[in-house]
Parts: sequence; structure tokens; C-alpha cells
Amino acid sequence: MQVMKNDIVQKKAAYPTELTEMQRRFCEYLIMNEGRTTRKDAAIKAGYAEGSAAQEAAGLIQNPKILKYLQARSNEVNRSFTVTKNNYVRRQQVLSQTLVDQGKIEKALGFENLIGKATGQFVDIHLHGNINDITKAEKLEEIKRIKELQKDRLAAMKEITIIPDEIVEVVEKVKTNESSSSSKHKKSGKQSVH
Repeated sequence: MQVMKNDIVQKKAAYPTELTEMQRRFCEYLIMNEGRTTRKDAAIKAGYAEGSAAQEAAGLIQNPKILKYLQARSNEVNRSFTVTKNNYVRRQQVLSQTLVDQGKIEKALGFENLIGKATGQFVDIHLHGNINDITKAEKLEEIKRIKELQKDRLAAMKEITIIPDEIVEVVEKVKTNESSSSSKHKKSGKQSVH
């Protein structure tokens, strides 16, 4: 009967097959709780007896098969949690699309903005200094320069980026909503602060 049980356990533990189910659970618990658990606790969670868990853990951690599994699995887990530009942009796209699918297009625009910033399509410009130190003419000239710079950047991005029609439609809707919203505020005597 014991042999049959081991066969079943080995079939369950497909990665790698050399480890028993308890050894694999010990490794998984250590990896997923790295820095928050002890080897003894991992052995107990894996199913080893509480009284001998410390000795079992010491023996397990010296097993070459366990060490090989821990290294391979740790690398795999770390790779999956690595934040890269592509992972970040993909996550923002998924969140944005979820909101669009739910009909919450306005809320999706925040994610679209993050995607644009991450891919270099949108740039935040921060000016530092005392605004009172320059004249009105200089302020207007600086605004004109920044608008021209932004226009050049957008033109350059259009040359290298294909914007899906859906995004263009969403942006146009937002622009239309903003312009109608600001005209309503002007008629009512209120001003919109952005």
C-alpha cells in the first residue's frame, strides 16, 4: 500500500519528479515566504512532525536535489515578479481594457495616461522657479515654447507609433467632453481649474 501512495505522490509532483510531495511543499513554502519564515516552520507546514521539524529541515536544506529545486524555482518566481517596462505597460493595458469593457471609459483614461508616460509618449514638464520673477510676456513666451516642443514631440511619436483607432476615439471623446464642459462653466460664470 505504501508503494502505491508514493507513486501517486510522484505523479502529483510533476516539477521535478525526484522530490517527494513533502519535500516539494517544504521548498514552495520557503520560496513563497522568503524572509518571513524559518526552515523549521516550512518543514512543519510541509507536513513533517513538529518535534523533529528542525532536524528534518537541516537535512532537507543539505539535499542537493532540494538545493537545485530551490534555485530553479526561486529564479522562476523572481522572473515572474520582475517589474519591466513591458510588464508594467501590459498590466496597465489590462486594467484599462477591463474598465473600458465595463463601460467606464473616463476611468480608463488614467491608465492610458500611465501607459503613455511609460512608453515615452507623454512627458511631464516641471518648471522650477518663482513665477513672480518673470514678466507676463516672458510667461507667455515660455508657454508658447513648451506648446511648440510638445507639438514636435507628438509629431515625432506619430511617425514611429501607430495609434489604434479605439484610443483615438476615446481621446476625441474626452476632448469633446472637456471643451463642452469648459464652455458650460464659462456660460455659468464658473471657471474650471486644471
